[in-house]
Amino acid sequence: VWMSPISQPVDSQRTPTMKLALLALAATTAHAACPNSCSGHGTCGADDTCTCYQDWVMGDQDGGDCSDRRCPYQVAWSAGPDKTGNIHTYAECAGVGICDRGSGDCECFEGYTGRGCGLQTCQNDCSGHGECVYAEDVTFGTVYGDYAGAPDASGNLVASGVGVGASKVPQKPNWDSGKVRMCVCEPGYTDIDCSRRMCPKGNDVMDERQNLVTALNYQTQTVTLVGAGALGDGKKSGCGDAGTTITDACFSDLVGNSFALTFTSKLNQSYTTKPIIVTAMDGADGVAAANGAITAAEQAAAEATTSMAVQMALHELPNYVVDSCDVTCTYEYTVGVDALYPTVKCAVKFDGGSVAGPQYLLEVEADKCDSGCTPQLSSPVQLKSALVGSTAAGSFYVLDDTSAVGKVDTAWDGPPTSALPVTADYDFGGDQAGIEVYIQVDSEVMKVTDVTGTGTSLTVVRAQDGTTAAAHVAGVAIYVLKDQTGAHPDVLSSVAETQTADYNSFECGRRGKCDYSSGECECFEGYMGDRCQTQTALI
Repeated sequence: VWMSPISQPVDSQRTPTMKLALLALAATTAHAACPNSCSGHGTCGADDTCTCYQDWVMGDQDGGDCSDRRCPYQVAWSAGPDKTGNIHTYAECAGVGICDRGSGDCECFEGYTGRGCGLQTCQNDCSGHGECVYAEDVTFGTVYGDYAGAPDASGNLVASGVGVGASKVPQKPNWDSGKVRMCVCEPGYTDIDCSRRMCPKGNDVMDERQNLVTALNYQTQTVTLVGAGALGDGKKSGCGDAGTTITDACFSDLVGNSFALTFTSKLNQSYTTKPIIVTAMDGADGVAAANGAITAAEQAAAEATTSMAVQMALHELPNYVVDSCDVTCTYEYTVGVDALYPTVKCAVKFDGGSVAGPQYLLEVEADKCDSGCTPQLSSPVQLKSALVGSTAAGSFYVLDDTSAVGKVDTAWDGPPTSALPVTADYDFGGDQAGIEVYIQVDSEVMKVTDVTGTGTSLTVVRAQDGTTAAAHVAGVAIYVLKDQTGAHPDVLSSVAETQTADYNSFECGRRGKCDYSSGECECFEGYMGDRCQTQTALI
């Protein structure tokens, strides 16, 4: 009789090799048991713990199942202090928003915006009448003459850097740099959110002087243009010495060239004149021959023509913003520290109704601006460089007489950042990189950033300190400029108030109330005019 084999237990049929394989498989399965497989946003490690990828968390903590997003961190507007007492540490959503863990975006509280709520919003979005800008980019004053000043030889504070526009003193970085913003209003609007219209300002017609016999004083601003000279320092060989007369040759940086003036009204509206040409003296009176020798009549005629050109340019500005002014220009030598500088001075007396009382200082436009520009200054006046590194009076540059004087090796007129070729005998100190040294070639100031060898080339950034890039011939001297401290010692091109006004300047002439929605004056009974400047009846 046939009999079947006796069945054996399953385990007894497994070989030692099979048992090891099963154990390994079991261990692998246990090791991969991280929560939700880390949601695909992390790696599974020892003890079934997820290490999340960047910007993935669970709730407010690292790890977990890596299913939530982390929101951007910014310097906190206000947060709990750290052990040093600093309350402006980094915080999620800058401490002024709630993190949406699903999207990783911050839901900022009112008044804050941007990535991680790192920016302030501007009030009412500037009401559509202004620009929202960083606070550190806002300058004090309306025109650069309000804040950019340096003492002249007499100690009077005058605006420096005429012709190069506004240049503010850099603010030191702070925790709120690049965060706090504010409105800069369009002309004709004001208030913190630019919501309020501005009304015209004028003299109070009832403001009487104690002594009516005394002549009224109108505000006078004097525009002083000092010629550049050979090296940009105002000095011109053979000019201004004892016994020297005024000639077109000595005033060649000014006469025959042009500039423009920018006038800013009390409504913050800026207008720039057409080009104003400084009239040459030789033959200006139409009587004396143009022979190089300047007679008193020729000089007077040139001064009168330039005066009228400035006056008409201001009168022709739109909207009668300068309804009347009187201009007197003179050609003279200005006394400097150690030389006499060819100078044109124009005294502008504001004697009109729309310019009654103190006005913003005029601004001089003297940078070359060719085709397509308004105004087109193809041949602008060349002004003496103040060599001021910033608007701060405590820092400026002068020629370093102790340094070796090098020369330009070949005729050169390179791009804005380029290599300036120097002669083989010029040792600037060997190879140097990342430096910041200023040099002067002719009347152009350049910043040296790198030096290659001795007598090879200097890497320069051209047209620094308000100077203009120009072509330089071979053999022209290279001067090193050194840093100085203290008040700038020399006479500068400038715009300054030389006569204060007896007239005042009030909103609606102080004889009316401003309608801030329309920007128009509602004059009190007995007064009329756009600024209530006319009395119609005795009250």
